[in-house]
Amino acid sequence: MSGVSGERLPGVPDVGATELDAMVDGEAADPRAELSKTDHDTDLGIAMAEDAKRVSRGELSAEEYWRKYDAAAEAEFGDDYRQTPNPAIDSPDQTIESETAESLGCSVGSMDSITCESAASAASDDGDTQENGARWGMVIDLQKCVGCDSCSVACKAENRTPPGVSYNVVMEEEHGEFPDVTRTNVPRPCMQCENPPCVQVCPVSATYKMDNGVVNIDYDRCIGCRYCMIACPYGARYFDFGENYDDEVDGAGAVTSPEYGVDRGPREDGASPVGNVRKCSFCTHRLERGEEPACVETCVGDARNMGDLDDPDSDVSEMADSSRAFQLKESEGTDPNVYYLK
Repeated sequence: MSGVSGERLPGVPDVGATELDAMVDGEAADPRAELSKTDHDTDLGIAMAEDAKRVSRGELSAEEYWRKYDAAAEAEFGDDYRQTPNPAIDSPDQTIESETAESLGCSVGSMDSITCESAASAASDDGDTQENGARWGMVIDLQKCVGCDSCSVACKAENRTPPGVSYNVVMEEEHGEFPDVTRTNVPRPCMQCENPPCVQVCPVSATYKMDNGVVNIDYDRCIGCRYCMIACPYGARYFDFGENYDDEVDGAGAVTSPEYGVDRGPREDGASPVGNVRKCSFCTHRLERGEEPACVETCVGDARNMGDLDDPDSDVSEMADSSRAFQLKESEGTDPNVYYLK
């Protein structure tokens, strides 16, 4: 996919890809301020996050990464680190050599989490709705987005996210002076990266990438260190502080969250995902039922498109290969499964 950095994007008045990337940067949390709220080492988190981004850019191998941080991660996270597979080790294609894996302080083995099991079970229960080897991707047409925020509302209603947590945001920027004013609207879900730094940085394998391209979080593993939040170049991750909307809606804290096909909650009991990092999952639970994500189904401008990027005959594959297509922050090397049409 050729880059469009610096080019003007038709349909996005007077704004080029570089300016859009700057809008993304504005959504990211301040690393030091965010990690200062945790009980974990801030300097270690910043260093690990920055090097995780280098892994995505191809400047550092995963093997070199974990050789560098193995001892520090073991000292900082103790049994949480030792008793769970390292993200690099757990990758299906073994991104680090077995000899190196054996030398690390963390255990070596495959992931065995309720989220993986539930996803596999749900996908195999119905042959008509399982992924069938699909690599899910989303294409968002910026010429069609009207900035109505229906995607944000639909996502919040579908995933029962708490205050301060919004998986789908619409970044907005106004240009010009009245009466010659234009507005840039850029929807931003999780990018579901092919080379996700959030997976690389996680010391307990709580964040992982599924075969269908979706990056998910295992709430039973997550320890809330938030290193992944500052490793994400798109600001697409949020911490769940356990707040709810009971002041506005009676019983809001008693609802469950259906993410990843597992009902979590009720929140009033303090159950997961409270204390965890959360993010968009392309509505995995809906995909498993053969449905589109809530944001796609609700988009009033028909700006969002969902499908299999590996199917050359699919609409999203054709759109992603078009001359109008680009990815946010291409220089990061993350290779997102979310494309935009200029």
